[in-house]
Amino acid sequence: MNKLMQGIKRFWKDEEGTEVVEWALVCGLLVAAGAALYVSIGGSVNSIMSRIDTLLSSADTDYSA
Repeated sequence: MNKLMQGIKRFWKDEEGTEVVEWALVCGLLVAAGAALYVSIGGSVNSIMSRIDTLLSSADTDYSA
């Protein structure tokens, strides 16, 4: 039982993996923020690109003059 308690104490004091977990959380938050931004402005960007596509398609492309 004494070795078990020593192992638990050693595990509890070990901080080697905490930095990896912290960086994983930061990356997860960045991904979530990027997804939220994409959802919030995705429709606006799509409509702007559609308007640009329509304008370019209807432009006079006859350069033979």
